[in-house]
Amino acid sequence: MSVLKYDVFLSFRGEDTRGNFTSHLHKELCRKNIKIFIVYGLERGDEISQALYKAIEESTIYVVILSEHYASSSWCLDELTEILKFKERYGRQVIPVFYKVDPSNVRHQRQSYADDLVKHHQRFGGKVDTWKASLTQVAGLSGWDSQATRPESTLVTEIVKDISKKLNNCFLSDPEGITGIDMHIEQIQSLLCLELPTVCIIGIWGMGGIGKTTIANAIFEILATQFSSKSLIRNVKQEIERVGLSHVKNEYLSQLLNERIASSESNSYDQRLKRTKGLIVFDDVKDADQLKDLIGTHRKFGQGSRIIMTSRDRQVLENANADEIYQVREMDYQDSLQLFCLLAFKQNHPIESFASLTEKVLDYAKGLPLALKVLGSLLYGRTKEAWKSELQKLEKLPDLKIFRLLKLSYDGLDEEQKDIFLDIACFHRGELEKDVALTLNSCGFFAYIGMDVLKDRCLISISDDTIWMHDLIQEMGHEIVRLQGVNDPGKRSRLWKYEDVYDVISKNKGTDEIQCIFCDIMEIKKEVPLLVHAETFRNMNNLRMIQFRRNIFDDHREQLNLLKKWTISAYNYREELNLDDFLCPFLESLPDGLKLLHWDCFPQRSFPLDFCSKNPVSLVMRCSDLEQLWEGNQAIPNLKRLNLSHSKKLIRVPDLSMSPNIEEVSLSGCASLTQVNSSSFLT
Repeated sequence: MSVLKYDVFLSFRGEDTRGNFTSHLHKELCRKNIKIFIVYGLERGDEISQALYKAIEESTIYVVILSEHYASSSWCLDELTEILKFKERYGRQVIPVFYKVDPSNVRHQRQSYADDLVKHHQRFGGKVDTWKASLTQVAGLSGWDSQATRPESTLVTEIVKDISKKLNNCFLSDPEGITGIDMHIEQIQSLLCLELPTVCIIGIWGMGGIGKTTIANAIFEILATQFSSKSLIRNVKQEIERVGLSHVKNEYLSQLLNERIASSESNSYDQRLKRTKGLIVFDDVKDADQLKDLIGTHRKFGQGSRIIMTSRDRQVLENANADEIYQVREMDYQDSLQLFCLLAFKQNHPIESFASLTEKVLDYAKGLPLALKVLGSLLYGRTKEAWKSELQKLEKLPDLKIFRLLKLSYDGLDEEQKDIFLDIACFHRGELEKDVALTLNSCGFFAYIGMDVLKDRCLISISDDTIWMHDLIQEMGHEIVRLQGVNDPGKRSRLWKYEDVYDVISKNKGTDEIQCIFCDIMEIKKEVPLLVHAETFRNMNNLRMIQFRRNIFDDHREQLNLLKKWTISAYNYREELNLDDFLCPFLESLPDGLKLLHWDCFPQRSFPLDFCSKNPVSLVMRCSDLEQLWEGNQAIPNLKRLNLSHSKKLIRVPDLSMSPNIEEVSLSGCASLTQVNSSSFLT
């Protein structure tokens, strides 16, 4: 099925109605912002063109004006036959208008209809029988009789009302990308309070690809007939960048006031605007200041006006003085299934043999309409092997269309916000917000304002004090990092996959690009032990965070023993070495800029004397073999957090008075601890 481009297709015989009824109907439909396909003032041949066939296919409702000599035109009869085919195939609405003819004469082909069809017999033969059947069918449909509804102006008004109502119903059931939209429309309409005479601004907010534009367009189409003035401006920021703010302002004013307004005249129309009840939609707003320049305040518009804005950024809508903000959330399972199936199978349920593959696609998309539409269109008509291949590809690489659209939210962040987002996407999804904030602050970021911005832009969400993000948002973050070094993990800012950590550390491929290394101890594999060079970290001058983590409640001895072997230089690796007596040579190569070191099950008795003496902000060494941090006491002025919990061999803790910024010390489960300086804080 083609995409629907037209609201109404008008079928009529020009000689009968072009200069009267059809022109009046056409004008009123245009005034109501209803998009029409009409062949107007053109010479017609004997057969309708392929372009006209396509226009019929791409129309939502068909209005057939059956005038006295409609049947004299083979063109009209062919149009009618084709229209009825699409009615049968897709359930489209057909509205017959009996203009100065008796419906029974059309149904039974009497009087002028009989005469005109007789004239066709000699030229078109058996085709006439098809036309007769079409006339009989259309005359049996519910429609409008010009002799029953008078005057003609009333008939036109009533027909347009009928079309508007049918379009609203059609729009709500349109399968192309707006399954389930009726729920959103109902809730937004309740926020608009259309019965009140005040001016109201409503924001529609949500992540990229969630359907904000589709919903705003639907609201505009449904409400357009209730407003004498309306304007819809798509891609506001893009349009401002392309043609300038003043041009965009003139455009929406011209649409509202129904006349072309020059740049120099825009401020002279304020009084007229205050008397105008307008419906305005600004789609994809990214700058509240620009929006204020466009629309000013509520007082600028006439009573009863409604302004709808869509944005990925909640703060933009707040700053634009939105009265209410509606968040668009992911589609539920049933709507996701229906939308995908309509695109992938052209029906509202999956083909039985594709059911399990369909479930995998739905699990990947996680209710994001953009992903469902892109993948549904891509997989339509393809074999099961092609489906499996695409799903396997998606495990490694995101779809490019989805990635580019989602990345727009990331592109609008400043550099620190980008770093915070990538850290969360790569390391911290599913962790407590307060713990993530501690980690980010330890790295020198301003975590809370940064995370607030990410929330406003729907890049993260908080549930039960835990940070979450949509799977495809996280995948987008991962892909941004992968693209920093497609074939060379050493050029990426963050390493979190064991294969990449292994490749960089074992082969000593570290660079200044690396900011963070994260590794889950449980991913260590016996067959590929990670051997650390003495100089491993010396080339990572911008490394700010190392995390080697495990679930401290699990006891996986094989992985812990393998972790101990990490401490041995690749040049000195021997199975028989006593690991407990071996001092990691690479510890001395850790960069001075290291802010956070989280190393569960750290295998050494102590650190070197000159270990990163000034910059660490957070040291987390749970379940370690440490007996002491280092010989004597060291000044670590920036240290705020020290966690040595469950380090059963720990005997003493250094004097933390030399770390004046210390905020948290955790020593729970340190069974051998005998020396604790009074300046240390126990938690």
